[in-house]
This record gives sequence, structure tokens and C-alpha cells, in this order.
Amino acid sequence: SCKKSYPGRMFGEDSDREQFFEAARAQAQREFEQDGTNAQALVRWGGALLELAHYKQGKESTDMILQAITKLEKALELDSERPDAEWCLGNAFTSLGFLQESKPKAVEYFNKAADSFKKCQAKDPSNETYKKAIEMCDKAPEYYDEIQTHIAAQAMAAEQSGGAKGAAAPSGSDFWWDVGGWVMLGAFLVGALVLARKGAPAPSPA
Repeated sequence: SCKKSYPGRMFGEDSDREQFFEAARAQAQREFEQDGTNAQALVRWGGALLELAHYKQGKESTDMILQAITKLEKALELDSERPDAEWCLGNAFTSLGFLQESKPKAVEYFNKAADSFKKCQAKDPSNETYKKAIEMCDKAPEYYDEIQTHIAAQAMAAEQSGGAKGAAAPSGSDFWWDVGGWVMLGAFLVGALVLARKGAPAPSPA
């Protein structure tokens, strides 16, 4: 994901991470407001919004990803030769896909993500990370089904236990190994999984 723009082991608690990305977002916003041609500031602004979406729930997280997409697309309007913007945009579309309740809509976003990653690969054909990201986009609809099944199972377990918070996540499957593998490559799937869990439809108020 856009995490590769930031040092990897500089955080303690989640609150530290959130504060860091909020500060990064604010700084990038100030820089762009000072210079409306600064595509790099827009990329950092969009990337920070994408990271901050982890800490939001439901519509708020979706709205923040959409804001990130707007910033990243604007950066590409200013400078179409920015693979960092395409990379973050691909991860934003991937994350948005996992937040969709409709699988056809999710697949639409996964396809957009693949297009962004392919543009990255066209600029750097030897980059294995881009190649892997494209491959994982092909698998994303399967992961979408896994996540939706997991969310449904958690909801059922909570309901059967009288509202106790969800069952433990499954472990040891190829699905979880692949998710971890993609994140190690710098992609955003675990973040998307977290967002998908948070974004699961809440029970209707009585």
C-alpha cells in the first residue's frame, strides 16, 4: 500500500499511527494549498487518507477512501507519469471493493485496481511487486467471498452467544497466508479486511 511511503517500524499503539498519518495528511494538504501544482503533495495527502480509513467505520471509512481517490486522480491529472499515485490508487480501489455489499460492484473496483497496477507495471516491467499485485487482483473476488463468509459467521456467532463479540478468525488456510503475503509486498488487503469487518451492515435500529 501507500505504507511504503513511510517508515515501517516507528509506531507503538494504533493511536500513534493514527496521529502520524493525520499529521502527514495535514502537512500534505498545507503543501498543496501553497502550490496547486504539487502532485507529490497530493499523492501523500491521498495516501494518508487511505491509511486513516483504517481507523474509521462504515460510511466514514468509505468516504475517506473516496476522498483519497479524488486526491490521487488529481495528482495524475497534474503528472500522469507518477507510478506512486497509480499504486496508491490501485490500493484504494482494492479497499473500496472489499467494502461493497454487492459482489458485481466489488469486482468493478477490483478491475479498476488491476488497471492501475498494470499502468505501474508498464512503467517498470521488471517490478515483481506490481506483478504480484495484479495477480492478487485476479484472486480478489475469491477473497471477497471469504471475507463476506467470515463476517456472516461472526455475526451469527455473536447472535447465538447473546451479542458476545465475534468468533476468532480462522487460521492456517491458504487465504490467510495469501493475505499476509500481499501485505508483505506492501499492498492493502489486510487493511481492506479490517475495513470490510468494520463496514459490515449494522443491525437496523428497533
